[in-house]
Amino acid sequence: MERTAPTVSSADRVSGTVVQVGTVRGSVTLPGEPRTPVPRQLPAPPRLFTDREAEFRSLEELLGEVAAGSGGRTAVLTGTGGVGKTALATRFLDQTSPAFPDGALYADLLGFTEEGPADPSDVLDAFLRALGADPATIPQEFSARAAAFRSHTHGRRIAVLLDNALSEAQVRALTPGQGAHLVIVTTRLRMPGLGLDGATLLDVRPLGQDAAVDLVSRMLGDDRARSEPASARQLVSLCGRLPLALRAAVSGLALRPHQPLSRLVTRLNGEKRRLAELSHDREQSVNTVLTTSYEPLPEPARRLYRLLGLAPGRDVTAEAAAALLDRDAAEAEDLLVELVTANLLEETTGGRFSQHDLVRLHARALAEAEEDESRTASTAALDRLLEYYLTTTAAADRALNPDRWHLAPVFDRAPERAFASREAALGWLESELEVLRATVRFCAATGRHATCWQLCEALFSFFVLRKHLLVWREVAQAGLASARSLGDPRAQARTLSIRAIQHLHAQEPDQARDLQRQALDLWRTVGHSLGEAASLEGLGVCELARGRPADARGHFESALAIHTRLGRNRGIALMLRRLGEVSRDLRDHSSAVVYFEGALDFFTETEEPYVRAVVLNGLAATHAAAAEPVRTRRVLEEVLRLSDRIGARAERAGALVVLADLAETGGRLDEARERLSEALTIYTELSSPLAARTRSRLDRPPYA
Repeated sequence: MERTAPTVSSADRVSGTVVQVGTVRGSVTLPGEPRTPVPRQLPAPPRLFTDREAEFRSLEELLGEVAAGSGGRTAVLTGTGGVGKTALATRFLDQTSPAFPDGALYADLLGFTEEGPADPSDVLDAFLRALGADPATIPQEFSARAAAFRSHTHGRRIAVLLDNALSEAQVRALTPGQGAHLVIVTTRLRMPGLGLDGATLLDVRPLGQDAAVDLVSRMLGDDRARSEPASARQLVSLCGRLPLALRAAVSGLALRPHQPLSRLVTRLNGEKRRLAELSHDREQSVNTVLTTSYEPLPEPARRLYRLLGLAPGRDVTAEAAAALLDRDAAEAEDLLVELVTANLLEETTGGRFSQHDLVRLHARALAEAEEDESRTASTAALDRLLEYYLTTTAAADRALNPDRWHLAPVFDRAPERAFASREAALGWLESELEVLRATVRFCAATGRHATCWQLCEALFSFFVLRKHLLVWREVAQAGLASARSLGDPRAQARTLSIRAIQHLHAQEPDQARDLQRQALDLWRTVGHSLGEAASLEGLGVCELARGRPADARGHFESALAIHTRLGRNRGIALMLRRLGEVSRDLRDHSSAVVYFEGALDFFTETEEPYVRAVVLNGLAATHAAAAEPVRTRRVLEEVLRLSDRIGARAERAGALVVLADLAETGGRLDEARERLSEALTIYTELSSPLAARTRSRLDRPPYA
C-alpha cells in the first residue's frame, strides 16, 4: 500500500533533477566502513617466479632511500610485452608490503590496448575514492583533482603501481603528495623524461636461458626439462624467453605428464614458420605460443576464447560468459577455468577473468578469421551479452530506487537477477563500471542505439549516488546521441534530462537549464506527464543552483500540481521539501517549516532514513535562521543520531556547524571550537570544499 503525503511524490526515488543536486549532496559512505580506508589494490603476485635479482636489488635500494626519509621515489620498468614487468612489480611490492602501512594503489593505464590509454583524471577519481574521499566532493577539474590526490596522500607511506603507461604525462599526473611513497611504473616505451625528473629507469629483459629453463622445470613440476635439455633450450628460445609465452606453452604439458618436450618443440617450430610467412609481428613469439596452446582446446573453450576477444570490456564474470555462450554459469565457469589452466586467461579478484592485452589481440584475430563463416552466431552471442548487462543494470537500478519511474523498455521485462539489497546492487555496479562503460561505447559504435540509451537510463541512479562524473558525462552524451539517431522523441527527452542532471552535478546550472527546457518541450509534445514533472523539477533545481529561489518556486509548484493530479505521493513529498528550500532562501521561515515538516511525514526513518536526514538538516537551518535555538537543537540531535546510524557523515558535519553557530551565539566558544573542529575533520576526510571554509573560520577571531 502506498504511503500518503500531507498534500501532495516524486516521479523518482532519485527523481529527475529533484533529489540529485539537493538530496544526494553528502556522504554515501555505508555503515561500518572505516573512516580512513587502507586500500590494498595490487594484483596477486605470480606463484612461480625466477631470476630478476638485479632488478630486485635496484628496487630495494630505492625502498631503502624512502625508508631513510629521502622522500618519495619512482621506478620505471621498461620492456617488451609479456616480459614480466607486472609480475616483477607485484612480487616486489607483495614482499615489501610492511613498508607501506597506509596502503597500495593500482591502476592499469591501458597504454597498449584498443580502448586505451586511460584518462588520468579517471584514475585520480578511483584513487581518491579508494582513499576515502566522498564522491560528491571529488573535484571535476583535472588540476584540482590532482591536487586533491596529493593532499590525500601527503605524509602517507603508500605504494602505487601504474601498469602499462603510455606517456610520461600519464605518470606525472598520478604522482602522490610528499611522503614516504614508492611509485612503480611499467611500460613498453623508453621514458627518458621521467629519468630527468629523478626516476630510476630499469630495463626488464627476457629471462636468461638458464632462468627460463628453470621456470619451465618448476611449472612442469617434473624432470622433463632436465632429461631433455636440448628440447628445453629450444623451447625457451622459441618462446623468446618471455614468461607470458612460456606459461602458455607449458600449460598443456603440465596436464600431460607423459608427453615429451620435443613434441611441443616440433609443433612450435611449425607454427612459427607458418606465422613468419604471414607476418613480421614483433610479438611473433607470443602469437606462436598462443596459437599452439589454443589449438588443442575443446571447441567450446576455443569458441569462448574467440568471443572474449570480441566482447566489450577487459574482463568478465562467469555470469557474463554464460550469457555470451548461452550456457548456465557453472558450465561457463568450467570453460573459463580451462582457459586459465591453458594460461590463456587470468583469474583476478572478485571472480573475474581477464585477458592480457596481447592475448586479447590474438583472440580477436582468431575470431575475425574463424568466425567469418558464422558471423550471425557471433552477433547473436554479443547481443546476448549486451542483454545480460542491460537487464542486470536495470535490476540494480530497481534495487537502488524501487519507486522510480522508468521510460526504457528494459524495465518492463522481468529481470533474471534480483539484488537482495541496495548495497549488493551498488557493489555489482561498481565492479562492472568499466565494463559497462565499454559496453556503452561498443553499442554506440556498432549502431545498437536502443541498448545504448537504455543503459544510460539504467545507470542513472548509480551515477547520482556515486558521482563518477566523467564516466557519467561520457555515458550521457552517448545515450543522447543514440536517442537522436533513433529519432525517438521520448528517448531524446529522457536522455536530455539525464544529461542536464549530469551538468548540475558538475556545477554547470546554465547548461543544465538549457537542456531541461529542450526536454520539457519534448515531454509536452508527446504528452508524457511524469517526464514533464521531472523536467519542471530539474528547472527548479537549476534556478536554486543559480541563486534564484523566486524563479524556482513556479517550476516546483507546477511539478507539484502534476504529482497531485497523478496521486504520486513521493513526488508530492519531494516538492514539499523543495518548496521548503525556496521559502528558506527567501527568508519566509514559517512557510519553510510547514513544507519541511510536510515532507518529513513521508520520509520516515524506516523507509528513507537518508532523505529524512537531509530534510531535517534543512529544517534545522530554517529554525536557526529564525533565531529559534531550542527547536534547532532538538532537530539537530535527531540528525546526529540518524546520520551516525546510516553513515551519512556529510550530514553529521553540516549539523555540527549549525550547533557551532548556536554555541558561538550563546558565548560558548570552547563548545563551538570543538564542534567546528570535528566538522573540519569530517570535511577534510571527505575532500569537501567546505573544509577550507571551516578551517578559515577557525583561523579567525574569536577562535584564533
